Amino acid sequence: MLDGELTSREFTFRIHQRHGHELALTERLAELDDEYDILEYGDRTVDQVDAEVTAEARRLAAHPDVLAEATDTLW
Repeated sequence: MLDGELTSREFTFRIHQRHGHELALTERLAELDDEYDILEYGDRTVDQVDAEVTAEARRLAAHPDVLAEATDTLW
């Protein structure tokens, strides 16, 4: 996704499909995939969710063994 081969939506969909909500390391990406599905009912835009997916992908690329709760204050 970071090198442009997948869209943010495709990336979260694949992560969610493979790991569901059971893998702590990718839990936030699965949640963001769910957010894409409910955008029309909320106050967030596709661009906002895309930006959060990109930030989470960059965080994982930089620190793949650290859970989001321990390092991130975005949510």
